[in-house]
Amino acid sequence: MSTRTVSEIRADRAAKVGRALTALLAVTAYAVSWIVKRSWRRLFPFYWVLAELVVASAAGPLGVSWQTVAILALAIAATAAGWRARSRAVRAWRAAIAVVLGTFAVATVDAGGPAALAAHPTLTIFGPTLAGAVLGWPWWFHLRQRPPEPEPEQQEVAPVVDVPAEVDPLTAHWEQRWQTEVVGQGVCAGTTLVKAIEPRPGVTEALVRLAPGTKPGPLFKSGPDVEVALDLNEGAVGWRSTGKTARLRVILVENSYIAGGVKWTGPTYNGGRFEIVRFTDGSPGHWVVSRPNFGVLGGLVVGSTGSGKSRALGALIANLLEGGVQVAVGDPQNGQSLPAWKDAVDYHPGVDKTVLLGRRVHAEVMRRSKLLADAGVDAFDENDPRVKALGLRAFVVIIDECQLVLIPNTPIVALFEQTAETMRKTGVGIVLATQLPQMKSLGGSVRLRDALVAGNALILRLSNRGSGTTILPDDFVGDPFALPRELEDGTPTAGMGYLRHSNRVGMRCRVPHLDETTVAAESPRVPVRWNVPEIDPASPIVLPGHRAPAAKATAAAGGGSAVDRLRAAFSGGRKATTTVVEQVTPATPAEWVLACLRRGPASAQALLDRPDCPVNQSQLYALLGRLKDAGRITPPAQRGGPFTIAS
Repeated sequence: MSTRTVSEIRADRAAKVGRALTALLAVTAYAVSWIVKRSWRRLFPFYWVLAELVVASAAGPLGVSWQTVAILALAIAATAAGWRARSRAVRAWRAAIAVVLGTFAVATVDAGGPAALAAHPTLTIFGPTLAGAVLGWPWWFHLRQRPPEPEPEQQEVAPVVDVPAEVDPLTAHWEQRWQTEVVGQGVCAGTTLVKAIEPRPGVTEALVRLAPGTKPGPLFKSGPDVEVALDLNEGAVGWRSTGKTARLRVILVENSYIAGGVKWTGPTYNGGRFEIVRFTDGSPGHWVVSRPNFGVLGGLVVGSTGSGKSRALGALIANLLEGGVQVAVGDPQNGQSLPAWKDAVDYHPGVDKTVLLGRRVHAEVMRRSKLLADAGVDAFDENDPRVKALGLRAFVVIIDECQLVLIPNTPIVALFEQTAETMRKTGVGIVLATQLPQMKSLGGSVRLRDALVAGNALILRLSNRGSGTTILPDDFVGDPFALPRELEDGTPTAGMGYLRHSNRVGMRCRVPHLDETTVAAESPRVPVRWNVPEIDPASPIVLPGHRAPAAKATAAAGGGSAVDRLRAAFSGGRKATTTVVEQVTPATPAEWVLACLRRGPASAQALLDRPDCPVNQSQLYALLGRLKDAGRITPPAQRGGPFTIAS
C-alpha cells in the first residue's frame, strides 16, 4: 500500500484545480466568442460605450493621465476619419463617435477615474450609454434596411448521373502540349492555352491567356523558342494581338503553305491596301498605301542579292498601278534594276536622274503642302472634294539601290529626310530599296529610317549584318540573317522574309512569283501629273529655311577685290584662285570622340549612329573606356547616359 506525502496530495489537488479552471476559462471564452459572434451586429454601438468605460476605469489604477487619453482619442478619431469608406458621411459619423466618447473618457479620467464612476454614475455611465445609443441609430437603421437573406428552397434531389462535359479534342490536345512542351520547358511562362481552332489543314490558331504580371512584349519575340519546344519549322510561329492585354493569339504552322513558292494571281489593291506577301499559314500580308483622312504611307524594302527584292518591287508597282496611283521609279543602275517597268511608269535611270527625281519630289511635296493648306485640307484623302478640285492624286516614288544616291554627309540626305517627314499629309509616299542592311545605305540617317518604317517595312533574306548599326527597326521581330539561300531539298528561298506591322508577328512570309515583263505589259498606264517644273541640274540643293550658297568672287575684269585685280595684273592676266583646305576629320578615333563631345554630351549609341563614326561598336566602347581611365572624359551617371568632356 503506497503512501503519499502532504505536499504530493496538495500538488495533485492544485493540478486538478488548474485543469478545472483552464476548462472553465476555455468554456467561458468560447461562450463569449459565440455571444459576440451572434450579437455583435446588434450590440455594436454598446461595444463603443464598453470600450470607453474600460479606458476610464483602468486609466486611474494604471497611472495614465488624461492628456494621454486625449491623445489616444484624437488618434482614433483621425484614423476613423481617414479610413476608407463608401462616402464622406460615413467617415464623419465614425469620427463623431470617437470624438464624443473620447470626450467622456477624458473628462472621467480627469475627474478621478473609478472614483468619478462611483460618485457620478449618471454623468459617467448613463451619459456615454445614451450618446452611444443616439450615435448608433444609423447603424441599426442600416441593419433594418438590409434585405433578409432568402431561405434555401427545398428542391427535389435528382439522381446523380455522370455526364461528361463536352471538351473540344483539338483544344485539349494543344492545351496539354502547350503546358508540358512549352511552359513546362520554361518558355512562355505565365501563359495558358484556353482555345484552339484549325482554320486550315496543318495550321492551328490558339488563344493564350496571360497570368497577372506577364508582359506581352517578350512573348512576341519568343517564336524561335516555341518552334524548338514544339519541334516546328523555322518561322512557323506568329503572334497576334487581340486588343486585350491579358489575351494573345498564337499561330502554329505544321504544314507550310509557302515552301514551294507562292503563285501570282493578279493585283489585289482594295481600299488603299493590297497583298504583298503570303504568310507560312497561308494568310495574306498587306502593304498599306493610304488610309482615309490620313494620307499616303511610304516604306522600306531590304534584301540581299537574289532574295527577291526586285520581285517584291514588281508586285508593289503592279498593285499601285491597278489602284490608279501615280508611280515614279528611280533606278541608279541605269535601267538594270527594274527593266520591265521602263515603259509602264515614270522611269528615271542613272544616278544623276535619280538625284533630280528626289529633288523634284521634295519640291512636289512642298508645293502640295501649300495647295492643301490654302484649301483647308489637314490630311490628303483622294475622295475629298477639295482634293479632287485641286486635281491631286496619290503619288508613290520608288527608288531601288538607294545606297548609290544617299551618300553620307551630302545635302541630298537632308532633302530626303524632309521629304519623308512631311510627305504623308500631301499624298506622296517614298519607298526605298537596298541590298545592304547598314544605316549607311540610308545616308546614315536614323530619322529617314524611322520615317519610312512607320509606314511599311519588308525585310527579305540578308546575308551579312555588316559593321555599325543595322537598318532594321528597333522593335523588329524575326531573323532574316538566318534565312538560307536554299532549303534542304534545293528549293530556293527567294522572296522569303518578314513583314513588319502585320498580324503574324515573327512569322515568315513570301512574295508571289510573278513574270514582271508580262505583268508590266498588262498593267494600266497612270500618267504622273507634276505640280512643279523639272529641276535644273546646275542649281544647288537648298533646303527650306536655308540660304543658297553665295557665288565665289573671281578676279575677272571689272570685278573682284583690289587684291585680286593686283594679283591678276602680276600674273599676266591669268586668273589666280586661292584654295583653302580645311581639315575637318580628326586624325585619330580618340580625337574624333573628343571633338564630338566638345560639341555637346553624347551617349555611346549616339556616337555609333553618326555616319562619320570611324570605328565599330566594340572598338568604340574600348576607346571610351581608355579615355575614361585617362581622365579625359566623364562617364555617364547611369547606363546609356551621355559622356562629357572632363572638366
